[in-house]
Amino acid sequence: MVAAGGALSGIGFTMALFIANLALDPTLLPAGKVGVLAGSLASAVIGMALFLLLGKRKIDIAAGDSA
Repeated sequence: MVAAGGALSGIGFTMALFIANLALDPTLLPAGKVGVLAGSLASAVIGMALFLLLGKRKIDIAAGDSA
């Protein structure tokens, strides 16, 4: 569950967009923004998938113990 929470923590993209704005040349800025947003989307998908997988596994284990 900690790994899933860590994956979800990668969603915070506002600071990354600010730093990309400062660090990148204006011609590269659109590519930097797309990269930051794609990374945030990947982080959200991976984190939610891990939470769903681990949550379902925990429920299955609990059901197996009570049966």
